[in-house]
Amino acid sequence: MIALEHVSMTLGEFSLHDVDLRISTGEYLVIMGPSGAGKTVLLETIAGLRFPDSGRILLGGTDVSCIPPENRHIAIVYQDYSLFPHMTAFDNIAFGLRLRRVAKPETEQRVRSLLKEFNIAHLIDHYPSSMSGGEQQRVALARALAVNPEILLLDEPFAALDPNTREECMRMMLAVRKSQNLTIIQVSHSREEAYGVSDRVALIIDGCVVQTGSADDIFRNPRSPAAAKYAGIDNIFRGTVISCNGASSTIDIGGHQITLDSIAPVGASVTIGIAGEHVSFAEEPHITVGPALNAVSGIVTDILPMEHAVKIRIGGVLPLTAVVKRNNGLIPIPSLGEPCVALFLCEDVHLLEEGV
Repeated sequence: MIALEHVSMTLGEFSLHDVDLRISTGEYLVIMGPSGAGKTVLLETIAGLRFPDSGRILLGGTDVSCIPPENRHIAIVYQDYSLFPHMTAFDNIAFGLRLRRVAKPETEQRVRSLLKEFNIAHLIDHYPSSMSGGEQQRVALARALAVNPEILLLDEPFAALDPNTREECMRMMLAVRKSQNLTIIQVSHSREEAYGVSDRVALIIDGCVVQTGSADDIFRNPRSPAAAKYAGIDNIFRGTVISCNGASSTIDIGGHQITLDSIAPVGASVTIGIAGEHVSFAEEPHITVGPALNAVSGIVTDILPMEHAVKIRIGGVLPLTAVVKRNNGLIPIPSLGEPCVALFLCEDVHLLEEGV
């Protein structure tokens, strides 16, 4: 349905770099990345609101790189919804149809059908100022879909909604995608949205698409140091491989040795990642370290309580961060300033690719 081939663009100090991306018909793709990474720029490039300096954008096999947005059969909804404040819900939804000179009876039928589908028929004569955020969002989506686009682009559409309304809107978007066979591309910062609506996630960092895959691929198996940092991998270290036995490797990091279940050539400089959730604690007299377990001694330097977990920083030769779930009574939580031993399995140490 959509193909971006080596798309690059410079906007002041920001650049999109050689973006290659394929999106299938009917797919729900979520674009994620840090603030300023280029998510909205990428969305607007697909929409035709920006034109690439090089590369091609194909829609259904046709090169549309220089075709204006009104000829791309694409609709876009921004985070602020951009409703016309002086128009009622009916007139907002009808705007695109009237612009295309669709007959009045057909326009009225289409608008009333969308009002019913989005469960906002009661808002027909209401102005945006009298609507809640969730209601404005539904009107904006109905307006976008009124012209029967083949592709719907959403720029953080649920960001301003409360959790319950967000969940309701996520279910609504999945139903709309199914009923209208839409291809949807959504920019988001939310893991919940990535897991809830996406068929696939594209991670963009510093203008480059660094990884695509399921939400689990992005957050549980990041491939590069930058992707691991974005995914919330708390412990990222660089070291030198000092041994490899064909099934595992041992890395020296500042004089401390870490073993992982991956193969790397001896002498290579590599980067590893360890999720804080995989780090636990034990009292030193009770430790039995085997070939599958790494142990790191240190002192607790910081404790940060969160909603569902406690984040603990351990200072020492190898500074570590552990994330302990609040309801996990099996893992003891040391006190601030207390000596401790952090433990993590070799299988939980991930070898990361070099580069972005």
